[in-house]
Amino acid sequence: MKNIRFLLYISIFVVLASCASSRNAIRVEPEPVPSAPVEEPSPIDLAVRRVKQNQPDIHKYFMLDETADIIVMADLTEQAEDFHVVYDLVNAVPAADGSRFTVSFSISGKQSGETRDDTLEWLIREDQAGLLLSLDDDYKDVWTEYLDLFDQYGAKITFFVQGRLDPFCALALSRGHDVGYHSINHLNLPKVSREVFFEETTSDLGTFRDAGIPLNSFAYPYGLSEPWMHEELLHHFKILRGYGVTFRVYDAATIQRGYISSKAIDNTLYKQDAAFEAIITLMLRTIKFIGGDIVLPLTTHTITDEADWGIKPARLEYLLRMANQLQLKFYRYCDFEPL
Repeated sequence: MKNIRFLLYISIFVVLASCASSRNAIRVEPEPVPSAPVEEPSPIDLAVRRVKQNQPDIHKYFMLDETADIIVMADLTEQAEDFHVVYDLVNAVPAADGSRFTVSFSISGKQSGETRDDTLEWLIREDQAGLLLSLDDDYKDVWTEYLDLFDQYGAKITFFVQGRLDPFCALALSRGHDVGYHSINHLNLPKVSREVFFEETTSDLGTFRDAGIPLNSFAYPYGLSEPWMHEELLHHFKILRGYGVTFRVYDAATIQRGYISSKAIDNTLYKQDAAFEAIITLMLRTIKFIGGDIVLPLTTHTITDEADWGIKPARLEYLLRMANQLQLKFYRYCDFEPL
């Protein structure tokens, strides 16, 4: 019995000693592992980040290359280095719902020569960018057939009428469109006398205006004019319009100064439908991507599959549909007051 007690005392002593030893032990903390230094983003990293965010402070612009193709670009500066950006709007990929595009871009440092390729998400938002669409000459019966199509897409058109007062003028105004003047006989005005010039351009204005047709704008036949004509006709019209094949855009202030040139989109310029759709797509994406109050004037004549100087119905509807998808506005020439 005494032995048992002795062993019990010994066991208790060992347990207590062990506890005391644990309380008095020195705790050794592991040494911290040094973290890797955080690298500061390089200037091109910062520039790529800004471009990907598609920040509005990046000034975008376009140029025409040697084949007249549109190239959309931008310039920006990060940490004292200048960068050049080229956007690929031709191959922009639309989302299924049309609310945004994936746009590839290339950025290069002007000093370092370093380049990067990446993509951005372009969200389609409402702004003031839009089309200034006009139809010329005396195809009033044809135009009347397409007024419902224009209504379907919310498109407002300026009809530059040739000849004398016609009931179509009042009809067009009643449907929300605009009517401008295109002379009486569509002569080459730089080739005629001044007397004939005034006869062709201003002699019949009173007839229209007395009938409630303001004729705020004038389109030169064939787009041909001389500087003195601008000075004379701006006494009678608010805006004068030329005509050509070059892609040109304007802001509202430039239009209000009184003279612009409109790009032709006639069938004769685009023999294949695919070529027409490609250039229309790029032009409309360009003005929407650049944004602001940029306006693209476009002009054609009749609406038919056969005529060289006109637009196929399917092409016209493609243009209107693309403008709607990009949330572009439709402007009339009467929407711009002189400065």
